[in-house]
Amino acid sequence: MATLHQDGGGTVALVKGAPDRVLSFCTKVYEDGKLRELTDADRARIEEAVFALAERALRVVAAAFRQFEGDRGRLEKADLEGGLAFVGLWGMVDPPRPEAIRAIADAQGAGIRVVMITGDHKATAVAIAREVGIENAEEALTGAELDAMSDEELWERVRTVNVFARVTPAHKLRILQALKAQGEIVAMTGDGVNDAPALKGADIGVAMGEAGTEVAKESADMILTDDDFATIVHAVEEGRVIFANLRRVVFFLITTNLGEIITLVAALLLGLPLPLTAIMILWINLVTDGACTIPLGIEPKHRDVLKQPPRPPREGVLNLTVIRRMLLLAPVMAAGTLGLFAHALRTGTLAHAMTVAFATLAAVQWFQALNARSTRFSVFAVGLFTNRWLWAGIGLAVILQLLVIYTPFGQRLFGTVPLTWRDWLRILPVAASILVVDEILKAFGVHGRRALAKPIPRISPGTYPNVHKVARNPRKMRGCIDR
Repeated sequence: MATLHQDGGGTVALVKGAPDRVLSFCTKVYEDGKLRELTDADRARIEEAVFALAERALRVVAAAFRQFEGDRGRLEKADLEGGLAFVGLWGMVDPPRPEAIRAIADAQGAGIRVVMITGDHKATAVAIAREVGIENAEEALTGAELDAMSDEELWERVRTVNVFARVTPAHKLRILQALKAQGEIVAMTGDGVNDAPALKGADIGVAMGEAGTEVAKESADMILTDDDFATIVHAVEEGRVIFANLRRVVFFLITTNLGEIITLVAALLLGLPLPLTAIMILWINLVTDGACTIPLGIEPKHRDVLKQPPRPPREGVLNLTVIRRMLLLAPVMAAGTLGLFAHALRTGTLAHAMTVAFATLAAVQWFQALNARSTRFSVFAVGLFTNRWLWAGIGLAVILQLLVIYTPFGQRLFGTVPLTWRDWLRILPVAASILVVDEILKAFGVHGRRALAKPIPRISPGTYPNVHKVARNPRKMRGCIDR
């Protein structure tokens, strides 16, 4: 930045900017109230001072001036690209907020790679990246180094480099393209007009709602209304919770239907009467399952949501793990139902046997709803009562099932007969067996275990001392990827 001012009988241009750029235009130095020629020793001393400030995570700005004789109405570019007199440096503290540090740790723990792209000095970028906890912060590249690389060399370096300093918007676009060439799904943040190409080219363009320009917002897919990096992490977390709940509901419903199919087909193959009528099956699918699926759809987030790596982009709701789990549990459901049906058929009437099978298959769903809460962790580890809506749904399903069996209207409509307490002593343990079997499978890791990411560090006041300094402009940095 340069401004023109009247100075007695002449004019003076005051200049500020990045130290390396400003210093390259300087031929003199202002020291002890006098101008003298800028020597190589002076340049080395200034560069050492810049590096010392940058290592303390300060944003460094240089100041210079040039005097002109007579009045000048405007500045030309050539007037400032030489003949400047160097005045000095100042460093500005721009500390990241503690919640931004925590958000970066959460993101990296979730398998999200955080890359910082900044126009700051390389030493400043490395110091800030180290302070906020960005992985591999020491291996940084500058815009000049990017210019010297071919596309193939850049593709190789972007695999490991997470800090880019002294870059332009054109460099940002090139980094984006290199990351996408590696098969990465890239979310890019930006706020300026020059960031629009990168925001448009990213898989997910994220514009700043407070500091962002209208061009940036129009080019983006998402707008952060609070300009806070933590909001991105919260969105990822919420997306994972929604997808996991969708998978829970689908697993629960398909397993139920698969168990019903196996029960009916096995009965026909064994020469037994059909254990369920059409209206019984309809009741289980609509009422019993419905009372449990709605609470499963609002299952609270589990503590490991942000400790799991991202799922493959092409992976659907029914992945191999879910399919294998359904194929293991559905036969258990069918075997228990058919076993009690056959036993009741030998000792009583067909109506009694069908009522036993009906009650067994319904009761299995009560315990299966607890299984559906987690694929790899025990329901006791997840928290038996953390989803109280699920218990309310199970309770409602139990009450409705009892009404169907013990009320005259239910008996006429469904063809059921009252069950004795001895019947329930057989039905409930058999129904609970599906919970026991799944708990055993989870304990032995049959459903698979994703390797958890490294634990997220706790933030203490002494960990990042610069965080607790007073920022000149505390709203300027909210922990966004692009500073």
